[in-house]
Amino acid sequence: METGTEDSEQAKDKESSNKTKCVMNIQGYPVKGLSIAGHETCIIFPSLNIAFDIGRCPHQAIQQDFLCISHAHMDHIGGLPMYVATRGLYRMKPPTIIVPTCIKADVEQLFEVHRRMDQSELKHNLIGLDVGEEFYLRKDLKVRAFQTYHVIPSQGYVVYSVKQKLKQEYIGLPGNEIKNLKLSDYIHCHST
Repeated sequence: METGTEDSEQAKDKESSNKTKCVMNIQGYPVKGLSIAGHETCIIFPSLNIAFDIGRCPHQAIQQDFLCISHAHMDHIGGLPMYVATRGLYRMKPPTIIVPTCIKADVEQLFEVHRRMDQSELKHNLIGLDVGEEFYLRKDLKVRAFQTYHVIPSQGYVVYSVKQKLKQEYIGLPGNEIKNLKLSDYIHCHST
């Protein structure tokens, strides 16, 4: 009996350590997720509050306020209604969901069907992006859609950090003067 208990505990320890090893870092950003071709894909950047594709809606994805969908295959988009419904159940703010423009109308219809069946609101912000278009997630962070190749229309997303820099002509002015000019909308910064 004790051997079985030890084996069971060792298996749990091994399973636990395997889960820990699944967290990666890319350029200092922790990345979580899974991708099993034809079954489920969901990649999460928790420190950026964003997920890419939703798979079957893994629990950790629910915490992300932003979701970028690459294409409409079920292993990438199947959990979308559950993602929005669960956030509503937990009284979280409505998520922002970015999809290729060519599937936006179909995604809207998907939510309408689920609203009728579930009799719930399924609040969310749905954004359609074409290749090359950008969307600001917040003042200092944006995504840009890029072309990918798949058997159905698809796209990927690049996340950019945006920094506001003071134009060269205003450098050296006293802080109060810059503040007053900015409040009067006279100063315009440029993004890099």
